[in-house]
Amino acid sequence: MMSLTEISLGTVVKKQYIFKLRSYANLYVSLVITQLIALLFTIGGMVIENRGIGWNNIFLEVKFYSSLGIFIFTVFWILIYSFILPFPSYRYPDFSFVTNRVSSNMANMGFLITAAIAGGVTVTLGSLLVRNIIYYIGGNEGILSSNFWVSGGDLFTSMAVGSLYLLLLGTIGYFLGILVQLHRSLYLILPAFILGLLIYAIYAARTNPGLVSQPILFFVQEEAPVLFILKIIGSVLLLWLGATILSNRVELR
Repeated sequence: MMSLTEISLGTVVKKQYIFKLRSYANLYVSLVITQLIALLFTIGGMVIENRGIGWNNIFLEVKFYSSLGIFIFTVFWILIYSFILPFPSYRYPDFSFVTNRVSSNMANMGFLITAAIAGGVTVTLGSLLVRNIIYYIGGNEGILSSNFWVSGGDLFTSMAVGSLYLLLLGTIGYFLGILVQLHRSLYLILPAFILGLLIYAIYAARTNPGLVSQPILFFVQEEAPVLFILKIIGSVLLLWLGATILSNRVELR
């Protein structure tokens, strides 16, 4: 007598998700290392603006520091990892489970959500660390108190917004990672296309700034929190759906 046990999709996704968290734990180690490197650049002189004014043998120097460098480094981190996540070396272990393309992509998306949240939280905490280092090393007498101290609500908002942006960018990287799996020629064509797009964007930014900035402003200048969340989540779902459809055309093991 043979018995068949029906396994639900949620159970499979949960097992794959936990497996990925344990197997790719080095991802979070690389996140810490990446942000520490960014922190060194930030503290070591990554200054947005440096103004000097001199009169009557008095020289006034004004520096504007920013933790944007930590966020930029974190963006590169999640783009790289999300891009290689659909690659065979990361995809083949899924076949040790009773799985299909949908459950595999759902587990990957859950993993990306976790990575985005971790990145958003650590970026915000890193910005606090930058403030404290500047405060204790540079002296508080030379710091303008306006907007220097951050409330708990602002911290939570910063974490949430940072996580959403990282999730969007990570999903874009994941979509591109699956796209290049369709044909070997795309390994050369896609980077060349992205490079050409960047060159065109730089040229267009000088001649017609609105053409380049409009897609970006669609996300960064939304003032209504609900609409902002809907824009990010809607874009993420569309990209994930596209990645799932494309993954069905990727060669099986």
